[in-house]
Amino acid sequence: MKKLALTTALLIQFAGFCFSVDFGLLVEQKIEAENDIFTYTPGFGPWFSWNGEGGVSLYLSGLFQLPYHNYSGSNPNESGFGDPAFVPELTRSSLGYRANQRFYIEAGRVQYADALGLTASGIFDGLRFEAVLPSGVLSVGAYYTGLLYKESAKILMTGEDFLKYAEPWDYGDFGNYFASRRFFGVLGWNVPILEFHSLSLELLAQFDVNGKDEFLHSQYGEILFEFFAGRRVVIHIGGILEVLEGKDDFAAGFGGLARFGLEVPGSLDDNLQFSGKFGSGRWNESFYAFVPVTSAAQGAVFPGTISGLVMASVDYSARFHHTLLAQAGFSYFMRTYEDPDADGSRYGGEFRASVIWQPLDDIRLNLGGGAFFPGMGDVYPSNTDTMWKITAALSVSL
Repeated sequence: MKKLALTTALLIQFAGFCFSVDFGLLVEQKIEAENDIFTYTPGFGPWFSWNGEGGVSLYLSGLFQLPYHNYSGSNPNESGFGDPAFVPELTRSSLGYRANQRFYIEAGRVQYADALGLTASGIFDGLRFEAVLPSGVLSVGAYYTGLLYKESAKILMTGEDFLKYAEPWDYGDFGNYFASRRFFGVLGWNVPILEFHSLSLELLAQFDVNGKDEFLHSQYGEILFEFFAGRRVVIHIGGILEVLEGKDDFAAGFGGLARFGLEVPGSLDDNLQFSGKFGSGRWNESFYAFVPVTSAAQGAVFPGTISGLVMASVDYSARFHHTLLAQAGFSYFMRTYEDPDADGSRYGGEFRASVIWQPLDDIRLNLGGGAFFPGMGDVYPSNTDTMWKITAALSVSL
């Protein structure tokens, strides 16, 4: 019996040198209130990680949510809490291999964001490869969107995509669960310049594989320059050229980004950032609206995407304590095209603020809110109400 116990202990100790296993459960409680909608979303996310010898690693995670919506509209049939829909989702899950800290390959449901963060960002099914070379970092990726949850992915490139996205999804009918089916490949090159600066070049090609009459293929060429002016100032300047091919159309679109970040002098750990983003609108038959692969809202409250939009923002963040981070900002939105049905081009401005409190490594509380003021612009009718949103989220890791 003693020999068996000793053998078991030695095996466990030896296994610790060969690989490490960790797992846990993330429990989330989210509340969101805006104009006439209140949403309560409980959820939990199990995860598992394994690091083996030889640079092999495995990570699996999921998310299960049960959102409750309360509509306070004027129609009694549309007010009150509706029946929740159980939403299962496979989140980041991949098998990876790293060799000598110079090469890394990962396959599965992996994280990706383009150089400027305007074209495609999120979790995608596919394969990515990175190689650290003497002349820079080479990255290659191939990704597919058709197995993602449509609400998380937000692949909205054509009218067909919007129609499918608007269809409600009920548990048991996975036909309306998945995002638009698209495949895209990426080739990137990050080149160091002098000692601190860098230049990022990226090519992305997207192909519509939905098999519909209305289709859209697109290719993107991106360039981003990162410049450090001293220890406290960082500047990002970049641009995107997009080529679009539809059934009967061939056109170009443009996007751009400029960001100035400043670490504020003083004893407080705080930062100030000025930024601008641009996405072309439809100007004529040759120049269309910039159409990203993922359509992320550019405001905390304002729902517009980068397509046909220009925005200017100022943001301030301060860490008052190692457990407490506060952020506040203001953005102003305008459109980059003329709408024959409207006179103005200014959407309005948005104020937002948030506080993140993390007293322990496994407990995190987020409080945030914002308000968008259409009256600060001339696009919306003069009697349009202010749009507002308040959010609260508690995460506990077990």
